[in-house]
Amino acid sequence: MVTTASINAHTAEEFRAATERAAVFPSNAGRLRLTGEDARDLLNRLSTNLIDPDGEAGEVAVTVLTSDRGRIVDLVYVVHCGDHQLMITSAGQQQNVIEFLDKYTIMEDLEVEDITRDTVMLTVTGPEASEIVGRVDASAVQLVELPADPDDAERAPTYQLVCPNQDAAGHVRDALVSAGAVSISAETAETLRIANGQPAYGSEMSETYNPLEAGLIGAIDFQKGCYIGQEVIARLDTYHKVQKYMVTLEFEAGAADVSEVASLLPGTRLADEAGDAMGVVTSATVVPAGDAVSLVGLGYVRTRAVEVGGRFSVESDDGDTAVTAVIKAQPLLFGGEKPGPGA
Repeated sequence: MVTTASINAHTAEEFRAATERAAVFPSNAGRLRLTGEDARDLLNRLSTNLIDPDGEAGEVAVTVLTSDRGRIVDLVYVVHCGDHQLMITSAGQQQNVIEFLDKYTIMEDLEVEDITRDTVMLTVTGPEASEIVGRVDASAVQLVELPADPDDAERAPTYQLVCPNQDAAGHVRDALVSAGAVSISAETAETLRIANGQPAYGSEMSETYNPLEAGLIGAIDFQKGCYIGQEVIARLDTYHKVQKYMVTLEFEAGAADVSEVASLLPGTRLADEAGDAMGVVTSATVVPAGDAVSLVGLGYVRTRAVEVGGRFSVESDDGDTAVTAVIKAQPLLFGGEKPGPGA
């Protein structure tokens, strides 16, 4: 932890309020409306987790769409809305998801509509999020509680509120703020994401990585049968062949301006004491903590080097090694592997 003035007081207050109470901010995640009798059955056959075709309206499932090589196409949330399914995608990935679904839709009854521009979505997250959301009249919006690690009692709940237009979103946001939430900037929301160990598409998630590497094993059902990429993922898990894992990192940068260092860290390499390449930094940010700040991030580290407390030098293209990275945790966003039948 470094004492520095590299983060302004307003950002620090936003982060403190978000982690102690609750934050609200606009979400840039994609929204798709899926209709047709075969929607849930097809999603179940295409993705890693169980999407029960006979599930009840209101169910929310998190699942991963993977390529035939077992790589991440996207992490999505599927909300059963009765006569249709709402699919929440990563930001900017809705068209890729539409193309993926279209590729594997043959005779099935499925229609997909991108409603991202026709709706507005707010994210509410924090220790008091449930209480604050409960104080607000959300009858004009669709309220979705996102699944999380069932064994992590300290992880703050997160809600997505899908609003029909900007006016409705403004009214809901104002009501949430009046109820105790703090409205935060996109920059603070990104800091929250990284601090909470949440992978994002384009940095920790892409077709470069598989869901086991990204800590998404809790969104995989190994008992449900085939899906696209299933054989690859099952083999990696069964034979312990995962080559790297996403980890949370804390950086030691001496007296350097940590805000500037944070902007330069993504893409830098992690090396062990012998100078051997051990991983890569994918995201970094400055986290306020009282009068001090921490420089934290996410990255991927080779399996054999994943150990809490493990230290690496950070190497940029110009050979700079003035920054040290320390593994703080190996996050599992949705928990560990689900127990099999009879467990």
